[in-house]
Amino acid sequence: MNISMIGFEAWLESAANYEKQKKNGEFSLRTISLLANELDNPQTAYKTIHVAGSKGKGSVSTMCASILNAHGFSDGLYTSPHIISFLERVRAVKDFFDNQIYEEAAGELIQFIEDISERLEIAGFSQASWFELITLFAFITFKKAGVNFGVFETGLGGRLDATNILQPEVSVITPIELEHTEYLGNTISEIAFEKAGIIKENTPVCISAQVKEAEKVFKKVARQRHAPIYFVNDAVKKIDCSFENQKTNICIDFGNFKLPKQSTKLFSRPIKTSLQLAGKVQAYNAALAALSVKIACPEISEETIEQGLSAVKMTGRFEIVEYCYNKTDSITIIFDGAHTPNSINLSIDTYNNYFKEPCCLLFACAYDKHVENIAPLFFEKLNKKPKAVYCTKPGDIKTSDLDRLSNAFEPLCKAHDIPYELNENYFETIDMAVKKAADTTGILLVCGSFYLVAECKKHLKLA
Repeated sequence: MNISMIGFEAWLESAANYEKQKKNGEFSLRTISLLANELDNPQTAYKTIHVAGSKGKGSVSTMCASILNAHGFSDGLYTSPHIISFLERVRAVKDFFDNQIYEEAAGELIQFIEDISERLEIAGFSQASWFELITLFAFITFKKAGVNFGVFETGLGGRLDATNILQPEVSVITPIELEHTEYLGNTISEIAFEKAGIIKENTPVCISAQVKEAEKVFKKVARQRHAPIYFVNDAVKKIDCSFENQKTNICIDFGNFKLPKQSTKLFSRPIKTSLQLAGKVQAYNAALAALSVKIACPEISEETIEQGLSAVKMTGRFEIVEYCYNKTDSITIIFDGAHTPNSINLSIDTYNNYFKEPCCLLFACAYDKHVENIAPLFFEKLNKKPKAVYCTKPGDIKTSDLDRLSNAFEPLCKAHDIPYELNENYFETIDMAVKKAADTTGILLVCGSFYLVAECKKHLKLA
């Protein structure tokens, strides 16, 4: 049977969604492994690249998929969260798949789950969660679309993430920092161990530059699993980048880097291109993506890598939008889903590279974010202090702690004599922040949560 995407979304809502509610107990691969096996393991119908990490994994995943597409492969891209449509999570790299493919995949999954639910219960298996179902939907959709490659971003962690039944051509790990500590652990080493769970036996793993605690964990796990391990900072000789017309010009020189037992260099020349993604961090993401794809498919040329990287566009990653306010005034809005101290630091660094004027700040975050460490950064690191700060909820999906938010921001605003507003009605707060930006600097920085970015784009009709 086929089912519309509206009907499919409604059906999904009956499943436990741990993006909206906290899970009691540990995650497990038991249910997803059984379900995929009963479906004849659709995820094995194509090659895969598997990406985990604390930050940048969405960018790296998209870059990998775009390079593969530029080479002529058809590929599917699985990322999270979505900004507007949940189909953003399961798509072709440049667009969505044909509706018929989605509807057939949804219908097949629904029928399958209805047929097997009673057996799961009798056998003592838990019912599939929302994320497990959407992961199965991706597996099936990519198989029906006949893709050559699927690039999969983990949702949370790695070791027990639903995507971790993949057997990829290469595993990829982006920078690690403290996040989701209620699930992943309270130290960098503990979190790195969870991310290292995607490292597979005898399968190469490409890893970004890491703090020593994380690097030590990754080396140990790779050694135990006989997995060739490549750190970008070892493979790259030099990275240069400059900023021009809201683009990032990059040159990545891998020097004489060779794979073991290979006589020729992996890259015959430096990678030179312009990214449509803003920020120096994207140059390092591009280096990780280029290395990962080249190891998975050595035949891909440097020119193809450059074409793929230059084609990447992403919503909510320091996305600069011109917004017409009141039909006469135009303001610049920067949407950035940055929500950790390190990613906020990178966002501020990018802002300082692109803009000389101060901004107004619209901020919201989930309850588990380190807002006490985040708030001071806007006052210490921005070249010019914000003209005004507006804090709110990140929509209705994620739980927030407005008292903690206020305790973090209000004293700093008061100390710097900056107007401050806290309002749990995020629609009202968006309107106030836009008006203030229009009346003052003409620039609004929206950050702290992809969910805030989504609500803001929908409310302002920018989606």
